[in-house]
Amino acid sequence: MATVSPAYSSLQAQGENVPRIIWEALATGDTIVAAAIPYQAAIAGSVQIVGTFGGATVKLQVSNDGSTFFDMKDLGASALEATANAFFEFTTAAVYLRPAISGGTGDDVDVIVCLRGN
Repeated sequence: MATVSPAYSSLQAQGENVPRIIWEALATGDTIVAAAIPYQAAIAGSVQIVGTFGGATVKLQVSNDGSTFFDMKDLGASALEATANAFFEFTTAAVYLRPAISGGTGDDVDVIVCLRGN
């Protein structure tokens, strides 16, 4: 079991700089380090979850104190979770964000979050 930290990058899209947070090669049982969401990018986001799930569930979690995390929900109160390749859009003002992977034999799952807002 590994400790997986987020990688931060950005790309140019439609004339603006889009911050990205990427967790690569997640596996069931990994310790996943949360990312601090930049304040200027806390309005809207999207997440792409892809990889080999092996029956595992991957979800997004949020926190304002960095120690107590809650499952992120969309505006319809449905949890943002996937058991196969998926894409979701969300809004959040949380300070911390992290993926969580549980169950199954998931390995090599990538979670890519893009944030937009001012």
